[in-house]
Amino acid sequence: MINPKDYYGSGLVLRGHECPAMPMGLRVGAAAMNALGVERAKDSQLLALVELGEDHCATCFADGVQMITGCTFGKGNIKKLHYGKWGVTLVEAATGRAVRVTPKAEALLANKQTEFSSEYREKGVPAS
Repeated sequence: MINPKDYYGSGLVLRGHECPAMPMGLRVGAAAMNALGVERAKDSQLLALVELGEDHCATCFADGVQMITGCTFGKGNIKKLHYGKWGVTLVEAATGRAVRVTPKAEALLANKQTEFSSEYREKGVPAS
């Protein structure tokens, strides 16, 4: 079982600052991997189709997905889909099996009601 908590510290290093959306990306990515029964991609074993909006936190969400799945833009096995919502479809390349996972609406709302959002993002203050 992939545990998103195991990737939190590395996700912070990748992201550069704390944001509640990055751990959400870790959790969604882990749920997709666990549903498929796959490990983190070392090469192109997986393809992640990440649904994003245009806001800052959406890209933080994508960083969490990259960190946990091993799907990166450098390897070419992650694609951004500008659907205006958050989610990920994870595809196992060898079999074509796929699963789509999205955060619950309650989790997205809670993300926007954090101190991070009200004290930093909404005021244009750099997160770091």
